[in-house]
Amino acid sequence: MKRIIIFRADRLGDFLIISNIIKAIKKKYKDSHITVVGSQFNSNFIKLYKVIDTVIIYDRKSSIKEKIKILKDITKNKYFCSLSLDGKSFSNIANFFLKAKFKFGISYRF
Repeated sequence: MKRIIIFRADRLGDFLIISNIIKAIKKKYKDSHITVVGSQFNSNFIKLYKVIDTVIIYDRKSSIKEKIKILKDITKNKYFCSLSLDGKSFSNIANFFLKAKFKFGISYRF
């Protein structure tokens, strides 16, 4: 089974943009386990997608202790692929520390 983690911890519309990518990944890797790290804003919507196996909620307003706990939960698994698509600091840091055969990330400034 291929574990894939996708970081998209921002707004709902931003998640909708990548939802077809997630469906295509699941279609190509039918036995995959897809985890999405999403924000509280989009978590209820993400949970409706049947192709997503696990949803981890990341709240940027959380305490440092809570953020470290989420980071530990994320990094305890070994992944086939990691996609950091939101450009957030937490996503990029988690992507750096986790074990994955392939890692992809986006970083940008406004």
